[in-house]
Amino acid sequence: MKIPIAIVGCGGMGGRHLLGLKELASSDMNNITLSAVCDLRRDNAEHLADDAEELLGSRPLVFDDMKRMAEAMPDLQAVDITTDARAHHLVASTALDLGLHVLCEKPLALTIRGCNRILTAQKRSGKYLSVAENYRRDPMSRLTKALLDAGSIGRPELFMDISASSGNQIIITPWRHKKNMGGMLLDGGVHNADMMLYYLGDIDQVYARIALWEKTRYRPEGDGAVSGFYQRWFGEMPESIEATAEDTLTAVVNFNNGTMGQWTQSYAAHGRGFGHKVIYGSAGSLRPGGTRNGAPPVLAHDGQDEITGSPLLDLVPDFHLDAITSNLFGADRLASYDIPFPAADRKLLAIELYELAACVLNGTSPEVDGFVGRRAEALCYAAFESSVLNRPVSLDEIESEQVGSYEAEINEELKL
Repeated sequence: MKIPIAIVGCGGMGGRHLLGLKELASSDMNNITLSAVCDLRRDNAEHLADDAEELLGSRPLVFDDMKRMAEAMPDLQAVDITTDARAHHLVASTALDLGLHVLCEKPLALTIRGCNRILTAQKRSGKYLSVAENYRRDPMSRLTKALLDAGSIGRPELFMDISASSGNQIIITPWRHKKNMGGMLLDGGVHNADMMLYYLGDIDQVYARIALWEKTRYRPEGDGAVSGFYQRWFGEMPESIEATAEDTLTAVVNFNNGTMGQWTQSYAAHGRGFGHKVIYGSAGSLRPGGTRNGAPPVLAHDGQDEITGSPLLDLVPDFHLDAITSNLFGADRLASYDIPFPAADRKLLAIELYELAACVLNGTSPEVDGFVGRRAEALCYAAFESSVLNRPVSLDEIESEQVGSYEAEINEELKL
């Protein structure tokens, strides 16, 4: 059985999700029919519909208004929201109130107040809400989690997540440098936040500093400098923009289980880029596996050779990937894989889409529901608010809106 869905938001991310649907449709576990596409820019919707016809063999109906779409298609069951984050709270809440299940791209909303608006709508509607967090779904992330749960490094004590890159170039699209549209520390940082919570459990509080170093961003040279998902809009990119979203974060993170965390993320680093993640425990260290590149985790114990690749599987004999991941990646026990980034990306998106449909058909719950999605975003906002207040900030303070000075101007502009 397949459920009919619509993609709402037909820009670059909508195109990526369409490729995910193609990946799912090419499997023997497809449970979705793309029935419609919707975008305020009708030319974007028509373009995505043309691509869908080429990829899937049939052309979805085209709309520029979601309410009219729901009225015209009473059998529609769900929407896949791939608009910019600025619109998530409006689009998701409206969809839920229209009686539609929702898969929403991360971040769940542009602010925590927006997240809470969506969660209220979900409670009112009783429909499913899933947040598209793809990193944790990678087979190498699943193996990393299994190794941690099996005690391969003993008691986790220190987590480090450090990255620096990008200089002063516009990263993918100009809006990623605008505070009132998200900014890279939210748009990219929420991935890191979700993975911290996935690997090591809940977080109490954060003490952080954020900064905006590159106030002017410049268009990269050549349309090959942006991903193929976004090349159609490269011609609309200005030569330069004035950035308003901070581009650098460094934070001390306190996990509830006692693990200490150090999180540094910069999108303004010139020269040689850098990236490193590692979890130290009472009996060893673990470098998490890669996401969308197939790189295996690396386990190290004092005085012994590193363990990576297939020997890791011997340490987790009960580790198995779920059915859809096994189907798309070709095995239920993987220690690495050799798949190009675009293919791995669309497989992970296919898994997210499959899961939503499975929830609707079988009555199961999504792994990353609205509360999980909000928690990851709360970690980002705890760092932002900590920098403003110059004190540690708890995630509970953020979710309950006891603290919200950083997001206040965004909420005001969004009329939240």
